[in-house]
Amino acid sequence: MNQDVVATIAIPGMLAWFAWIIFSTIRRYKIAKLQAEVQTKLLDKVGSGQELLAHAQTEAGRNFLEPLEVERVSQYGRIIGALQPGVVLLFFGAALLLLRTHVSSGEGGFVVSGTLICALGVSFALSAVTSYYLSKSFGLLNGATNDAVSGAMASDILHPNDTRYDNPVI
Repeated sequence: MNQDVVATIAIPGMLAWFAWIIFSTIRRYKIAKLQAEVQTKLLDKVGSGQELLAHAQTEAGRNFLEPLEVERVSQYGRIIGALQPGVVLLFFGAALLLLRTHVSSGEGGFVVSGTLICALGVSFALSAVTSYYLSKSFGLLNGATNDAVSGAMASDILHPNDTRYDNPVI
């Protein structure tokens, strides 16, 4: 494979990946900073934890706090997030391996690149399968959505039959 072709593909790809990392990090930082500011202001205005809980249970309180939720990726999203690049890399590597038969001058480069990319694709796919089975065995994929879980208190989820946690002190 010609080194100019590799550099033409690799350098813009690397720069795009760096830009994505930088901008997603900046976005997450701004979201966390905004959440911290709002929580600080809200705690300054509210006298006690009971008042905060009462305010959060009203319609106005829910509307005020709803946009501040941290983006949460479900277990299914993480599994699909590993499976997608696995499939893409697997097909890309297979295409390189098939392409080596049609190009006479770069056979060694296509074999090495295709094999490495196929290995990456298979490893991403195996990672997704492993994540699925581990998540299922840990009970994370029991059909409960994030909405159902977020509406319940943590003590209800961890200790559903224990009455000691019915009146939490905030």
